[in-house]
Amino acid sequence: MSRDDMHGGGEWGFAKCLWSPAYKQGKRNGSWLFWNNILRVQKEDVVIHLRGKGHKANFVGYSIAATDGHETLERPPQAGMWGYATSFFRVLLKDYQEFDAPINLHDFFTVHKEALIAYLHKFQTPPTNRFFVLQSNRLQCLNGAYLSKCDEELLSLILCREAENNLAVVSSHISTSEIWRKVKQRVGQTQFSDAVKKNYHFKCCFPGCKVNDPKFLVGSHIARWVDNPDKRGSISNGLCLCVLHDKAFENGYFSLDDELRIIISHKIEIQASNVFIEYLKPFEYKKIDFAEILPDKESIKEHRFRCKV
Repeated sequence: MSRDDMHGGGEWGFAKCLWSPAYKQGKRNGSWLFWNNILRVQKEDVVIHLRGKGHKANFVGYSIAATDGHETLERPPQAGMWGYATSFFRVLLKDYQEFDAPINLHDFFTVHKEALIAYLHKFQTPPTNRFFVLQSNRLQCLNGAYLSKCDEELLSLILCREAENNLAVVSSHISTSEIWRKVKQRVGQTQFSDAVKKNYHFKCCFPGCKVNDPKFLVGSHIARWVDNPDKRGSISNGLCLCVLHDKAFENGYFSLDDELRIIISHKIEIQASNVFIEYLKPFEYKKIDFAEILPDKESIKEHRFRCKV
């Protein structure tokens, strides 16, 4: 979750990226948890934006991480008081979605006070990686909590979903239900992708492909997420492919038969592609590398039908 008051300017502006100095002023080795969190962000993570201070603080929307968090020598055009740094932490963002109505932080603390206190008390020691604390029986934002962790339970309260304690939902916030659905879908897709890659031992299953770097691997759906809700979470509906073979599979350059052998497209425009000629055609009828959980035949049949292979 991002409490973003740093504008940065241009491509370093709000909803373009998250950034911070890489160290505290005068302390080259000095770190700060809520800056270091940027390095923990992984591509496709969901980032909830909290902007403003005091009674004007609102949850305003969410973005998707377009890259992993990293350290860079590039500089924001408007570094402000952080201009002392020679390097910065940064993660690029994409697909910003604004909430239909801002969710006021003060209202959030008021409506969900009991649930939030119970949330904090469930930890053996007070969590240090959250944006709020309880002091003198009062919930308040933690100073400097620029980027903090937001789990599913906390997210459900922010988006005013029914919690286990059946707290009332603020009617003006019900419009965020669609946002909740999209965020849950993103989280589910990420979990699915990780499980599929693990099932194939983090190696592209296309015959002859030696790519085993997780950054170049994709947990691909066979039957698409939107087409077959019943198979969304099933590992058997996934293939671990490198980025090239994933794109080829998605666009119908090849599919699989019931024996898990490569079958290729006979569309003229596809067969004329250099990618098809060099990377796909030589492997026709060769079997994919097997995993612990084999691909589902019904999902493969659906892919063949959709791509007309």
